[in-house]
Amino acid sequence: MSLLEIILKLVLAIALGGLIGIERETSQKPAGFRTNILVCIGSAIIMSLGVGFIKNSNATLDTLSRMAAGVVTGIGFLGAGTIIHARGMVIGLTTASTLWVVSALGLLIGAGYYIPAVILTAIVMATLVTFRKIEEIYLKKHIFHYHLKFKESPDILSKLRKISFHHGIKLDRLSLKKEGEDLIISFSAIGSEEKEQDFNEALMNMGQLEEFRIE
Repeated sequence: MSLLEIILKLVLAIALGGLIGIERETSQKPAGFRTNILVCIGSAIIMSLGVGFIKNSNATLDTLSRMAAGVVTGIGFLGAGTIIHARGMVIGLTTASTLWVVSALGLLIGAGYYIPAVILTAIVMATLVTFRKIEEIYLKKHIFHYHLKFKESPDILSKLRKISFHHGIKLDRLSLKKEGEDLIISFSAIGSEEKEQDFNEALMNMGQLEEFRIE
């Protein structure tokens, strides 16, 4: 395997893994741009090594399959680290699944299947972007839009995230704006009505809260 071919595989892994990583990053997921690139590069280079062993030594296809299986197993542990369980709500399954698919994408690139790799990337992007909109419209039980005003506090966002995590509420489209000595926080909260009620009570007990509005 020539140096030029290896460089081509690495560049393609950066491009396709980075494309998926950008979507994860903009969605504020724990495994974002750099993580997906590194997973894709690592899988691609390991598969490239396996292909090189077969071409330049007495290695068999069994060696190649073992290396691919090792990548999939390793990514399983990495994906497990992105899954969080909070009060009956499991968070991070999509991120873990994306890492698993990105590792498969890297294996495809490393094996030299460039067109299938591009097609797989397009399918993954369609699933993450288009299907998410369908999920938000038709499958989510409840989406609540909050507008809160707090007295300025350096740890207010940290407290808000801890409360949402504790009550199994997913925050989305979080924005922060300063007005004088006050902070205006707007976000969407996704969860059941029961969890939303407990979440609201916890917010009302935050001492810095001055205004509370739900749409």
